[in-house]
Amino acid sequence: KEEIFTNPNVTVDLKEQRFVDVTGEVRMPQRVPYTKDLTALGAVAACGGFTDFANRRRVRLTQGGVTQEFNAKEIQADQGRDIRLKPNDKIQVDRSIF
Repeated sequence: KEEIFTNPNVTVDLKEQRFVDVTGEVRMPQRVPYTKDLTALGAVAACGGFTDFANRRRVRLTQGGVTQEFNAKEIQADQGRDIRLKPNDKIQVDRSIF
């Protein structure tokens, strides 16, 4: 016997996708999927790393609407200083003038 449901209940559980945007002088600018251990340099690495023209001394990070600059060269030398990211953060790598 075939049943016809007149009031079916369907539950769909969607896990919210969270990202970090990385733009500017990286090899593949993109939205990087957020993970709890994602760092600034890790996000740049996920984009293929810096281009040859990147200004690594003044990289901008926007978290919660507040923008700060960091020196990626210093962090590369001391990775314990790498910045842990949060969902919806934005990293902008500008072009070096030299």
